[in-house]
Amino acid sequence: MKVKTISTENFVLTKMTAADGDKYFRLSNNDNVMKYVTGHALDRQESDKMLRTFLAEYGNDTFLGRYLIEGRYSGELIGTAKLDMDGSEAEIGYRIMEEHWGKGIATEIARGLIHFAKQTLNAKQVIAYVNVDNAASIRVLEKAGMVNAERIEDLDEVKFKFIYSPQKKSRMKKVLYVILGLIAIVLVAAFIMPKDYAVEREVIINRPKSQVFEYIKSLKNQDNWSVWMGKDPNIKKDYSGTDGTVGFTSMWEGNEDVGKGEQEITKITEGERVDTQLRFIEPFESTNDAYMITEEVDPSATKVKWGFSGSMPIPMNVMLPFMGMEESVGKDFQDGLNNLKGLLEK
Repeated sequence: MKVKTISTENFVLTKMTAADGDKYFRLSNNDNVMKYVTGHALDRQESDKMLRTFLAEYGNDTFLGRYLIEGRYSGELIGTAKLDMDGSEAEIGYRIMEEHWGKGIATEIARGLIHFAKQTLNAKQVIAYVNVDNAASIRVLEKAGMVNAERIEDLDEVKFKFIYSPQKKSRMKKVLYVILGLIAIVLVAAFIMPKDYAVEREVIINRPKSQVFEYIKSLKNQDNWSVWMGKDPNIKKDYSGTDGTVGFTSMWEGNEDVGKGEQEITKITEGERVDTQLRFIEPFESTNDAYMITEEVDPSATKVKWGFSGSMPIPMNVMLPFMGMEESVGKDFQDGLNNLKGLLEK
């Protein structure tokens, strides 16, 4: 069988032969490159002996064995690599010339070997061994999608066994990135979007201003015209204080349509305006300022304005456009004012 080369984006891996002694010596005659292999640089005799040992392991009729790593376009010597099989597990390895360290080459080679082992050799698992002190190579394997699975203490070396386990990790990373991206989008939107909201509606009531104001400053009277009272016939009401004066509080508790909360008169400008504070307790907690204003149109007609305002904290304010305050609350306010008009004009 003619052994094919292994290619990555920038490099070509070619099975080594006895003719590669000079190239292998250039790599092995370096203390730093051989630090975690033999502990020292090899002389030519030692290098040739090691190469012969490698070549004796596998012949030319298999993808397994030792490879030279060379630049795909330049032909420059980059280092060596290996592919071994142990049962259904494929073991990968690499050594890179010192002048090419720190360029991401080892990571590209490791990924290329993993891909080749999985796709061509049909390896069920891809493994690699690395000395526990070889921090640089540990980072390379992690970048290539491998994880530390075991610590092995041999007589001459303490090493880690790494296994290729990218899918779960990759999916988790993707999910994490999506979540972080969504959070970032929400936070950016929250700082850009407004936090304050306000709704106001009005109606003309054909009654004198004094009569209209005297009626609307009573919170108990709201039960006669507010649309929310009609949403729960069994609503529970309670009161505290003197109606029509500052401090009077109307409390309610009903079904999911009306929830639970209270409304307190906070200020009265006689004949002009009643300010209240709405404190919602259920189904969510919220505090809003509300008001009713009377304006004379003519001696027998009065314009009544009913409105409320509030602020939603970051990042919850991103929900404002979806809550439909202006439409839903505005409709209830307008329906309530129409009820008030019909009641007072009888």
